[in-house]
Amino acid sequence: MSTRAFVVGVLALVAVTGCGGSTERAPRDEPFTLPVGPTEWDVTAPGWLHDGTLHVGERTVELGRRVDEFVLGATGVYWSRGETLMFTSAEGDTEKVEDVGWSNLAVSADRSVFATVDQSRGPTDEYGTHVLQVAAFDTRTGEQLYRTPDEEPDDGADLADLYGEIMPLLHGVSDERLFFGGTTIHLDDGSTEPARPDADGIEVYEGWDETLFPDGYRVSIAGTGRNRALAESSMYGTGRLSPDRSTIFDVGTWPTPAVVYDAATGDQRPIDAAWRHFVLAGWSDEDTFFGVAERIDPRHPVNVLRAQQVVACELTTLACSPVSPVITTADDQEQPGGVLVEGGLSQL
Repeated sequence: MSTRAFVVGVLALVAVTGCGGSTERAPRDEPFTLPVGPTEWDVTAPGWLHDGTLHVGERTVELGRRVDEFVLGATGVYWSRGETLMFTSAEGDTEKVEDVGWSNLAVSADRSVFATVDQSRGPTDEYGTHVLQVAAFDTRTGEQLYRTPDEEPDDGADLADLYGEIMPLLHGVSDERLFFGGTTIHLDDGSTEPARPDADGIEVYEGWDETLFPDGYRVSIAGTGRNRALAESSMYGTGRLSPDRSTIFDVGTWPTPAVVYDAATGDQRPIDAAWRHFVLAGWSDEDTFFGVAERIDPRHPVNVLRAQQVVACELTTLACSPVSPVITTADDQEQPGGVLVEGGLSQL
C-alpha cells in the first residue's frame, strides 16, 4: 500500500499554568505510575458515555458528567477532566492519575497500549514551565513502555508561549509505534524517525500506513458525489479504511452521511441505520463496526442534531442493530451533547 499523507494539526491553546513569576527551576518529580484494575473486560464491545455513565457492552461504570475525553484500556477506562488524567477500573473504582496539563489521549486498536502527553514533571524553562513529554504504557500491567527523555529547553525559551503557538500533538499509538510531534517512535527500542514531507509538502509519518487504529486505518481520500477513492495527498479529504481494507468511510465533514464506499470500485453503499447520518466510532472485529446514528434537522433554529442512537453494524450487509436507546436533544439545547464515544468524537 502506498504511503498516505497526514497533516500535523496546530491548536490554539490557553496559556500554560505556571508561567511567569519564579525564575527557579522546579524539581524533577518521578514519572507517574499508570494504574490498572484487578480484572480485564471486553474492550471489543462498543463503548459510549451518556449522562455520566460509561457503557462498555453489558458493563456500566459511573464517571460523572465532567468527562472531556476517554479511551478504553484492558482493565478500565482512562479519561480526562480538564488538565487531569483519571482512571476508573472495570469494577467502577475511580482514582486521579496525574495533572498532566492537557487532554490528549490515545490507545492502540487492541487497547493494550495507552499514551498521553504529560507536563507534570521533567525539565523546566526559567519560568517554571515543564517541557512537554509523551508517555506510553501497557494497560494490562501499568508498565511504562516509553517516555520522552529529559532534555533541557533552550536558554531563554518561553515554553508557555511556544506551546500556545504550536503544540506537539499526540496523533495515535499502536503496540509498535507512537506518533507524536512530527516523529514516529518505535516502542521496542525507543528509536525515532522524523516525519518527511510528501510531494505537497505535508508531513508523512513513517509506519502510518501500516498502523491499525481503533477506528480503522487512517487514510486520505478523493472524490465527490457518490464516489470516493484512496488518495496520495491529505489535501483532498479524510477517511477511514476498514481493517480488511475493503471499505472506505468519509469522515471529513459533519453531519456525516450514513454511507460507505467500496475501496476497489469507489461506489457508494448506504448504511442501514436508524437515520441518514452516522459517525463511525470503532471496530469490534474485522466484520463489525459501531458508531452513532444521528437524526439531523437542518432547519431547526437551535440545534440541528435532534436524536442519537449507538448502533453496531455488519460490514458485509451494512445492517445495524441498536446498542443504546434513542437519546433526544431538548428543543432549547444549544450545545452538542448526549453521547460521547471513545477518543472524544463529540460533534455528538
